[in-house]
Amino acid sequence: MAQSERAGTDFVGRFMNQFSGPHGWLGRVAGMLMARKNGPLNAWIVEQLELRPESRVLEIGFGPGLAVELAAAQAVRGRVAGLDKSAEMLAQARRRNRAAVRAGRVDLRLGSAERLPFGDGSFSHACAVNSLQFWPDAAAALRELQRVLEPGGRLVLGQRLRREGGGRTDRRRYGMTDERLGELGRMLEWAGFELQKVERREIGEETIAALVALRRAGGL
Repeated sequence: MAQSERAGTDFVGRFMNQFSGPHGWLGRVAGMLMARKNGPLNAWIVEQLELRPESRVLEIGFGPGLAVELAAAQAVRGRVAGLDKSAEMLAQARRRNRAAVRAGRVDLRLGSAERLPFGDGSFSHACAVNSLQFWPDAAAALRELQRVLEPGGRLVLGQRLRREGGGRTDRRRYGMTDERLGELGRMLEWAGFELQKVERREIGEETIAALVALRRAGGL
């Protein structure tokens, strides 16, 4: 492989890695791309939350803040909080939601899904959109989500499904397999949730699965 070809391949790899934790100028570009492409996906996941005006909502891995914006528009008497490990995404999401942040209705922070800085039963709803695959310990994170949700609280996990045959820039190549989706459903049950349904929808050229679960009233 020629040096120029290797450089191009390395650049593609570095850029695709940005979607697991955007940073620097490539991270800014990745965030802008997510904001342009992921609107319909985020709208569908927020729809699955079935929010009310007084809902208290948590998003893990909020990216450029699309779902936060949609949730805040519905939970007008509640609040929306979010955690993301990327300082670049925090900056973009705060800009997108600046009015709600200033009003104290949106609280966005840096942090990890495995250690949520919120009290027990703080939220009525929670979601994550294409971020679970990047959590270092998904089981521990689901236990934390179970802790911060009130009994009967609703959790929606949106995941892109895998399709073979795409090039290195095809996001479907990095999606979740059906086997892994089944494992995730069992993990939810183990973590103290009742899996209600798994919905699938074609959005753009991707297949998205939404796992909808309720926190069990009796805990684990």
